[in-house]
Amino acid sequence: MPRGATNGLLPEQVDGHQSKHPQPVLNILPSANIQEGTVAAAEQSSPRRPHTAHQHTLSNGNGHEQAESDSDDDGGLQMQSANGARQQRPTQLSRARSEMVQDGRRSRDGHREDGKDGKVRMRHGWEVQLESQEQATLLSQTFFMYFEDKRHETAGNPPPDYDPKTIVTEWRMKDRLKTVSAILAVCLNVGVDPPDVIKTDPCARLECWVDPIPPDSTNQSSNNSNAQIGKNLQSQYENLSLRTRYKVILDPTIEELKRYTTSLRRTAHAERILFHYNGHGVPKPTQSGEVWCFNRSYTQYIPISLYDLQEWVGAPGLWVWDCSAAGGIIAGFLDGVAKHNLNQQEALRRDPNRAQQQPTIRWDDCIHLAACRDNEVLPTNPQLPADIFTSCLTTPIAMAVRFFLLQNPLPSTTTIPLDTARNIPGKVSERRTPLGELNWIFTAITDTIAWNCLSKPLFKKLFRQDLMVAALFRNFLLAQRVMRIYHCHPVSHPAIPDTHNHPLWQSWDLAVEMILAQLPRLVEQQKANEVATEIATAPNGQALVPQTNGSQQAPPPPAATPAQPLQELEYQHSDFFADQLSAFEVYLSAAPAAADAQGYAKPPEQLPIVLQVLLSQVHRLRALILLSKFLDLGPWAVNLALSIGIFPYVLKLLQSQAVELKPPMVFIWARILAVDQSCQGDLLKDSGFTYFTTTLSSTSSTGGIPLGNVAEHRAMCAFVIAMFCSNDFRPGKAAVLEASPEIVESCLQHLLDMENPLLRQFSCLCLSNLWRDFAPAKAVGLACQAHARVRDRSHDPVPEVRAACLDALTSFVGTGTPGADGSPGDTGDAAVVLEEETLASVIVAMGMDGSIMVRKELTVFYSTFIKKYERRFLVAAWEQLVEERDKRAGRKEGEGEGEDGEREREKEGGVVEGLGEGLSAGYDGAVGVQQQGNGYANGSALNSIRGAAGHQRSVSFTTTGTSETTTSSEPSIKPSRTLSKKTIYRAMWRQILSMSADPHPEVARNASVVVDYVISALLDSPLGEYANRILDELVVQGLKQDQIALDGLSKQRSRDPQHYRPQTPPSPAASTASRAGGGPDGYFGLSRTASMAAAMKNFFGGVKTPTSDGPPSPTRSHRNSIVGGSANPYRSRPLTPGDAAMLPPDALDQINGPPHQPKAKVPPSPFFAERDLTKPPEIPLKSCFFTWSSSYFREPQMRPSEADEPGSLDYNERLWRRNRNDKIIASTQPLKEAAGSQGWDVPCGYFGIGAAPVKMVFHQFENHLVTSDDRDSIAVWDWKDERQLARFSNGNPAGSRVTELRFINEDDQAMLMTGSSDGVIRIFRNYDDGRRVKLASGFRALSDLVVSDKGSAGLVFDWQQGQGRILVAGDDRVIRVWQAGHELCIADIPARSGSCITSLTSDQVEGNVFVAGFGNGSVRAYDQRMSARDSMIMDWVDRKTDHRSWIVGVHLQRGGMRELISAESNGGIRLWDIRMRKAVSALDSAGAHSKHQSGGSHAHTNSGGGGRASSPRSLRCLSVHEHAPVFATGSADHTIRVYNTQLKHLSSFEPYMSYLRLASNVPRNAPITATALHPHRMMLACGAVNDGHVNLFKCEAVKEKEGGVLDGGGGGGGGGGGVVEEWRMGG
Repeated sequence: MPRGATNGLLPEQVDGHQSKHPQPVLNILPSANIQEGTVAAAEQSSPRRPHTAHQHTLSNGNGHEQAESDSDDDGGLQMQSANGARQQRPTQLSRARSEMVQDGRRSRDGHREDGKDGKVRMRHGWEVQLESQEQATLLSQTFFMYFEDKRHETAGNPPPDYDPKTIVTEWRMKDRLKTVSAILAVCLNVGVDPPDVIKTDPCARLECWVDPIPPDSTNQSSNNSNAQIGKNLQSQYENLSLRTRYKVILDPTIEELKRYTTSLRRTAHAERILFHYNGHGVPKPTQSGEVWCFNRSYTQYIPISLYDLQEWVGAPGLWVWDCSAAGGIIAGFLDGVAKHNLNQQEALRRDPNRAQQQPTIRWDDCIHLAACRDNEVLPTNPQLPADIFTSCLTTPIAMAVRFFLLQNPLPSTTTIPLDTARNIPGKVSERRTPLGELNWIFTAITDTIAWNCLSKPLFKKLFRQDLMVAALFRNFLLAQRVMRIYHCHPVSHPAIPDTHNHPLWQSWDLAVEMILAQLPRLVEQQKANEVATEIATAPNGQALVPQTNGSQQAPPPPAATPAQPLQELEYQHSDFFADQLSAFEVYLSAAPAAADAQGYAKPPEQLPIVLQVLLSQVHRLRALILLSKFLDLGPWAVNLALSIGIFPYVLKLLQSQAVELKPPMVFIWARILAVDQSCQGDLLKDSGFTYFTTTLSSTSSTGGIPLGNVAEHRAMCAFVIAMFCSNDFRPGKAAVLEASPEIVESCLQHLLDMENPLLRQFSCLCLSNLWRDFAPAKAVGLACQAHARVRDRSHDPVPEVRAACLDALTSFVGTGTPGADGSPGDTGDAAVVLEEETLASVIVAMGMDGSIMVRKELTVFYSTFIKKYERRFLVAAWEQLVEERDKRAGRKEGEGEGEDGEREREKEGGVVEGLGEGLSAGYDGAVGVQQQGNGYANGSALNSIRGAAGHQRSVSFTTTGTSETTTSSEPSIKPSRTLSKKTIYRAMWRQILSMSADPHPEVARNASVVVDYVISALLDSPLGEYANRILDELVVQGLKQDQIALDGLSKQRSRDPQHYRPQTPPSPAASTASRAGGGPDGYFGLSRTASMAAAMKNFFGGVKTPTSDGPPSPTRSHRNSIVGGSANPYRSRPLTPGDAAMLPPDALDQINGPPHQPKAKVPPSPFFAERDLTKPPEIPLKSCFFTWSSSYFREPQMRPSEADEPGSLDYNERLWRRNRNDKIIASTQPLKEAAGSQGWDVPCGYFGIGAAPVKMVFHQFENHLVTSDDRDSIAVWDWKDERQLARFSNGNPAGSRVTELRFINEDDQAMLMTGSSDGVIRIFRNYDDGRRVKLASGFRALSDLVVSDKGSAGLVFDWQQGQGRILVAGDDRVIRVWQAGHELCIADIPARSGSCITSLTSDQVEGNVFVAGFGNGSVRAYDQRMSARDSMIMDWVDRKTDHRSWIVGVHLQRGGMRELISAESNGGIRLWDIRMRKAVSALDSAGAHSKHQSGGSHAHTNSGGGGRASSPRSLRCLSVHEHAPVFATGSADHTIRVYNTQLKHLSSFEPYMSYLRLASNVPRNAPITATALHPHRMMLACGAVNDGHVNLFKCEAVKEKEGGVLDGGGGGGGGGGGVVEEWRMGG
């Protein structure tokens, strides 16, 4: 994911595009400053490059890190510019030091080549590339990773186990209850002690902070005290919940209890009732489960059965038992609950209708709080209140302060009397007063303790379900702490763990101590304020008089007057919340970055405190910023925050107009909605969504967000609105459109912000979800031409934006259903049809997009469009079918088939015209135009649009190259055959057929579903009978062609039975079709059992089997088969020498190689699911792109990735690879000077690969050698251990082969890029592990492979790692330039030749110049900086002095002297300088033998070798060392020849071959098929056509060097896993 910024040379800066997001940087100084293998050394020598542009930072206005502050001017939340899904710029990491810098100072043979000015001279004048120190630094330290974005890792799919219902836990309180009524039963009987209680003297006397029997008491005063106790108890409970109705019953009788409890239950219905029982004046509860009350005369204690009490109070209930031995009550109560449940079940069994008549009572829904255990007595300490349990529950601050004074006799507190502790100034509801702040801290601490100690379901039930229950249980934690000191242990049901020793209690003691230390001064301030207030109000006679009640109760603290609040608040506020926020910040700084990291098991302890801090305006901004950082950790963090109760707070804050809160609020809501979409209703209820629409639609540059990076917050707002409108939430769509009608125009304006692809992407998705199935929104879009403006993003540089564009257009087209005649029914306007057709005509160009995600969304768009205009597509499919039949039968279009045929055509035409009425509906004169053969009304517009797309080719239903257009000179055509000609319907149908054979399996699967649906609908239409007949004809024709091919193979097998190699078996779909054709149902049988798209590919678009008599060459593909030609177009006449020179070197080989291996497994695409063919096809297809895109907001964005965290496993592995790479370069550097003068014939390896190698490539640093055969098999070998690491299929179709292999991202974890002769490029990750290999991407790089005038070459490409470009050419008239980061074709450079391109090479430093070799022997150089017309800067086409035959290879060194070397099939070799018209050096085939003989002691040429070398097509392959002045050629005479760049011959040798492969008719000197020089090591690999082995040779300089790299010194471990394993073992 993008998390940082880079300052280096970026790909778009080179090619002119600015489209990508900044990426993470792994910044390490060159290895000379790093101790190998140590992270510490790297950190010391190279501080990490600061993430500058868009780093997620939390800072204040002056640029310093935000410090703790009590003010509201915090700096806010700054987000990094990231794209999550959109990793357009590949990850940058430091690369091994480039040898372009080191090698550039030596000449071809190792000597410095200086000019007169003393400067190093390099070929082509490119020494200037290295003169800039900045450029040299970029080359040595800058490296970009490609095809490693999230879209490649997931193929645009959410994980298979993704379920939006499972990623969010149930946090809403569905069974939320309220305590609506309360009975406060106080059984004191003041003056009479119960018989089982013996009180000490003195003893605890206070009840509700009132002394029941004052020293000077009388009976009257005792009665007053009793009433005051009841009044105080109610007041204390009212401080917990004002909405509860309270009924105080003093010294109740059993009748009173029954009357009041049953009455309250009737009014409470199913809500909770609180029953508070103070039993200090009655005996202890009995062991049988009874509590006591009085008789009417208060002369007897009357027991009450708990069973009866339950019956009266009912359920649910909250029970507070403040008496000795209270724990026994809970046990007896639970026994009563069991009895009630049994009785209820029995009653239901007797009368099943009872449940419908009255609700079932949940007797077990009861919560109990008891003062002590069943064997304990309440404390009698005179310094404590007698109702210490009630005091803890209802007046926790007073009780906690008193407890602190008793337990901590500090000098600062000894002068404070106990009663003064209750007179702390302030109000509980005012958090800026001492008392309010202390209560706030207490609430936060108890909430946090409970959250950390209780299970989450229990916490949710006790602390979030009911406000009264939550308050009592918070205070119950205090009772646990206080009463255990006095040998009492409060009990609860449900039971909660003991929390008295939680560390946060120490923070509470500190907060209390700080208040008490200031209390005397605060009391004096309070008295002064009272006096000032009395003086101020005295003249009016309204002086405040202290209120007394005649008891010993201390007067309540007078409220501070609002006139002088500052005098009262002159005290030091507690640092508790600031300190806890700092602790939370420390947690966030150390939280693991990976979702599966071990540290995620322990959530942050301070999270409930952060929730409380949101209530404070002072700390709110900082708390929101830290909460944003926490939610950024992932869905687990969002779930924790929601479960703690964060949602009501952030929902309420949407009503705030504070501008500084907008950034974190937008961020928080984006994270919440990404996890839980059920918040749609909450946003709608209070119009909370306008908070985001206002920000998104704001006309100001900042949108009310005081940040530099406004765009990302607007992208979040767009995402929030998109989520709000998703899932067909029509009330939300209507509300957005009504409240903010300008939202559509705002999103369209944001599409023009080319610097922020995230904003463009989610603006499209916002429009998409707003338009989907909501006609009013579509009407607004039509009014402002929204579809046309969204359509302009179809060529956006960022693939995610292009996919979002398609998603929006799919919703636009899909809104509105067609009428019976095929026209849109509820739009009812032909103009709408025209707009949608024009829209589709532009979108059709996206079929050649390089991104699999974009093409997948295109199939969804097509399915929606086809579903809407289904009847028109049936006509297009039918006419395409008829056209294909006529083409295969050799008839021209419209040509008759006799009288029966004419009658049949007339019948078909009537049906087609019936179906096609809607095709021309809404267009004046369209039918008449069609009858004149001029096509559809908007055909010219369509063609012009398609022609304007530079890289788009006409998508053909077949591969015969027949044009789909009809010229004006053609004869008139019947209307029934031309209704769909030149229409978007025909073009779209042909392209969806082509996409059913897409190189990516998901795209092919989706397209096949659409094709199958249309064909099924066609077969079920009135045309079904005729369509089935045509399909049967095509099956028969296919069988005839198969029989011809089988006859040719049988003849060959009879001539050469020993060496017959079976071809690839026919496609299963074709076999099924053949069988179906002979059955009674014909094609109907196939249509019901298999994918018709698979069969259609074999019928119409499949690769044709070669029909030549001779067997095909095993070393080359049937190059012409992909374009419908024969295997050898020159067999019809004798070959002239000129013709033979223009053929590929292996064109006329008749040598059979080893038998082919079994077909390997095709690597799967990430999260790919095969289509279930048992289910009928259904369209429109469902897109998962929005779901995939929303995952961006479920992933960390504010922190670097795991690979960028120093000390992490990924970081250390990358550092290890860096050091390993430097070590390999350093160890091979001294050998390069000797490599140009020593022999290269020292064997160093030999292993069998099971097939003749056609292409080979070495990895720069890993011990990997990749080989491919003449079909689709790719094998990865560890050349050091001589073992196969993996083997898999490239997936190219039969009749094609792999033509190019390249490694990309070699400095880190490399991928394998392959090109095949069908024009497709594929990229594989984990290529060295057969179980983990995946297809990262695949696309058709060349859309039209055409037969060139002098043979064909399939596809060739060159990869530019520094620029992220793929140069693709072959059997085409252009060189196509693909930008890997954009996954788009950015240029088509004319080849300026009628011959095919056989080889490509390019400058790897600046990446501007590239060179192509052609089949006619010409070599041309191009500069990408020039316009396409002027891009060719040099051509070497002189057939007298330059090449005259097929160019076998051309290569430009990336290091060394940057030599440009080319070789032709007739043996000629040239060295070029792009500044010179003639070759710098030349070696002709005629002089090859003499050169070899004068090559010194290392020339080992067999007798007659010179004659073979000079024969036509004698040279088969060329390999050039990237840095050493050495190149090698492989010849048809089974000889490898090695030269230096002065064309001095160094060695000639024949590779070993297995004697078991030799037979009487197999020549020993079979041609060399492939050679490969290692990029750094002095090492050569080669293979021959008739032997499935690879031979390795090394330079003698390596042999002479003791402990050389090939012997282990400086080598890098074997295999991809060796990197990690060696590092782990070494650690």
